[in-house]
Amino acid sequence: MFDSDICKKKDGTSLKSYESEFEADETISYVKSRYGNDQVKYKCSKCGYWHLSPKERQTPNHKSNCLDSQGKIKQAYSTRESAETRAKIIYEEKAKRLFVYKCDLCGEFHLTHTQY
Repeated sequence: MFDSDICKKKDGTSLKSYESEFEADETISYVKSRYGNDQVKYKCSKCGYWHLSPKERQTPNHKSNCLDSQGKIKQAYSTRESAETRAKIIYEEKAKRLFVYKCDLCGEFHLTHTQY
């Protein structure tokens, strides 16, 4: 386990990173037995290492081939539910309302500021 130089928490501190899935699984077991917290692991598309997230905050997503209006790659969610969960988290943390839509190009779900 090490502190990431790339990935940060919302408070700006470094995320803990794990070099292997096994190491992440071991930490999940420890956290559950010691603190009773449910964590999930995910392989980060930004740094390539494994991170942990509280289970209720995990919204699986990945970089899509779709671009936003500024030419940046969009995050895609394979289910409407995971996209809606992410939109809710963003609203609760930043008071920023986002809407979910199914993309005609990739068939997955994205977030937008515009209500359809």
